[in-house]
Order: sequence, then structure tokens, then C-alpha cells
Amino acid sequence: MLKAMLHFIFISYNFLIMKQFCILLFFSLMNFTLQAQKGIAYYGQIKSPGMRSASGPDLNAYLVFNQEHSYYVTAKDSLEKDLYDNQSIFKGNNEQQVAYNGGKTTRYGQQVYYNRDKDSLWWSQRFRGNIYIAEERPIIEWKLQSETKEIGNFKAHKAIGNFRGRTYTAWYTLQIPLPYGPWKLQGLPGLILEAYDQKKEMYLYFKNVEYPTTNEAPISQVRRPGGDPDGWQTIQDFEKMERKSLVKAYNSMVLRAEKKGTEKPKKPVFQEIYIESFE
Repeated sequence: MLKAMLHFIFISYNFLIMKQFCILLFFSLMNFTLQAQKGIAYYGQIKSPGMRSASGPDLNAYLVFNQEHSYYVTAKDSLEKDLYDNQSIFKGNNEQQVAYNGGKTTRYGQQVYYNRDKDSLWWSQRFRGNIYIAEERPIIEWKLQSETKEIGNFKAHKAIGNFRGRTYTAWYTLQIPLPYGPWKLQGLPGLILEAYDQKKEMYLYFKNVEYPTTNEAPISQVRRPGGDPDGWQTIQDFEKMERKSLVKAYNSMVLRAEKKGTEKPKKPVFQEIYIESFE
């Protein structure tokens, strides 16, 4: 009798151990699957500072992401291959550039890489040549709204937030509960499908998303053409460059006005020159 009871206890104990192991294995596999699951969202980007509307070049863009990081790129040669009929090619800064309907593109394009673990952004932009910036993730104080709408096959929720001198409306979906978005916009409880500032001088609109996806587009650190310098500048360096450029442009306008004997021009508004005005 005692032997039978001990045998029963032994079997029960082993059953519980196996059950706990299976539960642990299940959640470990689920966590691994979620981390490995990759998505890609396609957008259009129209940037037109000072135009008071979305009237700049309409360029293609995509955001590729998983649980750990994301990579956004636009103004890239290969993304605009359907616009070859409207292209003009020129050389500059040791790199071939292409203009489509007034929009310049390059081999690697303008890129934004976001790493969640390091909570930082690395990005590139054309500013009298390519510049490369590393910064801690900018905190956007989003205010979640009750309004919703349909974007593609997704229910999108509205949010409003301020980012470097502009007020943005963003539409995000909880169906993809990851804090990513196009360009440098991020920090919402779901993927941003559409975003624009109050004048739509920065307008990012949704085209399509594949989640999960087997697309082989890499989630890459910012890439550079040969000949570009290594290292990263700070966001403070970028702001100084913008302000210095604005002062230089204004001083040139004043000199031209003095030579012509015309009225001194008004000082340009930062926000009418640059999308990121830091004001």
C-alpha cells in the first residue's frame, strides 16, 4: 500500500514538473516569436516647409520593424524607380543625386534608425551634404483623443503632440501594438499609420503594411556612402547648423537689399525654412 502511494506521488510530482516545463516552454516560444516577428509599413512623405500645405515632392518611404528596433527610409533612389521619366541626374558632394519632380534622392536616402533597448535614434539628412545625428529618443507628450477612423483595414486612433516647433496629429492602430512611426515620430501605444503638422507641411500618409512579413528589407543601422566621415554629431550640433544657416541666408538678403537700395527684408521665420525649428 505504501509502495503504491509513493509511486502515485512520484508520478504526480513528475506530471507537475512536466506541466510547468511545458507552460514555461510555451511562453518562451511565444516571446521568441513575437520578438522575431517582423513587419514593414509603406508610406508617402511630403515635406514642404513654408508652403502652408502638402505641396512638396511626394516621395515613397517604408518602415521596417520588429519588437526591438525600427528603420525608416525615404528619398531613396530605388524607391522612386517608377519616376525615371521625370528625373534629372547631377553630381554633388562625391555622390550622385537624382531629382524627381523637385525631390532629391540618393542611394541610401534619408534614414532613421530607432533602438528600443538603447532608447535612442540615429538618423541621416541632407544638409549641405549628408549629416549623421545620434540622440536619445525625443519624448513626445502625446495627448490621446477619443476620435477614430478607418485607415486601410485598420481602426486608427487619434493623438496630438508637439515635436520641435510643430503640433502633429497622428493616427495609430492598436492592432499593431508597437511604438513606432514614420520619420522620427514614435512613442504611441500602436504603430502610427498617418501623421501631419497643423499646416501639413510635413505630411506622412499610409499606403500598406505587411505584418508579419517575409520581406528581406533589413532593419539596419544608418548606412553611409563611401567617403562620408565616420562618427556622429549631436542634436545640438544640428540645431546650431540650422540657426547658422538661417542667419547667413538673412545677412545675404540684407546685403542684396542694401546694394539695390531697397527696403530691408524681414527676418525669415525659422518654421518657414525648416521642419524642425526647435521653437
